[in-house]
Amino acid sequence: MKFSTILPCAAVALASTALASPINLETTAAPSDVPDINQVYFENIAWNGSGCPWNPQSPSASLILANDKRSFTILFDKFVASAGPGIPRTENRKNCQLNIKMHIPGGWQYSIASADFRGWAELDKNVNGRQQSIYYFQGDGRTTTAETTIKGPFANNYALHDEIEFTSQSWSTCGEQRPVNINTSIFVDNTKNTKGGGVLTTDSVDGKVTQVYQFQWKKCNK
Repeated sequence: MKFSTILPCAAVALASTALASPINLETTAAPSDVPDINQVYFENIAWNGSGCPWNPQSPSASLILANDKRSFTILFDKFVASAGPGIPRTENRKNCQLNIKMHIPGGWQYSIASADFRGWAELDKNVNGRQQSIYYFQGDGRTTTAETTIKGPFANNYALHDEIEFTSQSWSTCGEQRPVNINTSIFVDNTKNTKGGGVLTTDSVDGKVTQVYQFQWKKCNK
């Protein structure tokens, strides 16, 4: 289970400030419950999908690591889904798969604790936008899913916050450095109003879809 919050209009300005600032993991865990920061870092982050095609010559995404290396932000240029008369169905859904290889010290596990998403939605009456994120570790069949629906009519900036319950989080395996995968999809559904349309697209302020991920830690059982 997860907790999801939609913050339109003025609340987005507050969310933008939060997204621009590094997330301090110590707000959710005591120092003794966090591994040595010098031994925690990202070895590699890769992405691909219809919403973030991989092209080194013309990147569709950019990465910002927090100074403490315990959270990261990805900005997308082409993460746009749309539906409506004359729009191909292939445009109704876009996805982006993130593969994150992280170095952690022995004796610790981590999981995705929360995620923040920011962008723009313009939806006619009876047209819905939906965002879904699936988190899982490579080679592990357990997944955690967070999903939020924006119902039309709606035309505004939005900020979504997914808070994963501690008991529902998928955790890395002790003693192994398995990458974590985050598959994010956005959908626009106009089946209840085929003459209407909508778009779930990039943010109107900075031209980017913003995603911020925060990690949760716990010690391995001895």
